[in-house]
Amino acid sequence: MSISPFGARPVPSGSESHRPRLAVIVVSLGIAATLLAYAVSPGVRHAVSHAERSMKHAIVKVFDKDEGAKTRPRHPTTKTKHPAAHAERPPARAHKSGG
Repeated sequence: MSISPFGARPVPSGSESHRPRLAVIVVSLGIAATLLAYAVSPGVRHAVSHAERSMKHAIVKVFDKDEGAKTRPRHPTTKTKHPAAHAERPPARAHKSGG
């Protein structure tokens, strides 16, 4: 009992030589169609330029060794130098609405 619903026929040796040539033709047509679309459509060029810029930023971010140093502060920050100065201020007045 065969697994496939149709019988596999042996491939003649003459068609084997056409497969690589057919693959090259199909790949060449695909590349040509892509280049034609890129040349004709400004929207495609715009999208490609955005993708290129995005990939460039992503690659730079991965390989940038100083990226971690840029995001962390070098010196610890303090809230205020003189915390008592804020305590001496009188409390803010509540705004009365005229009504």
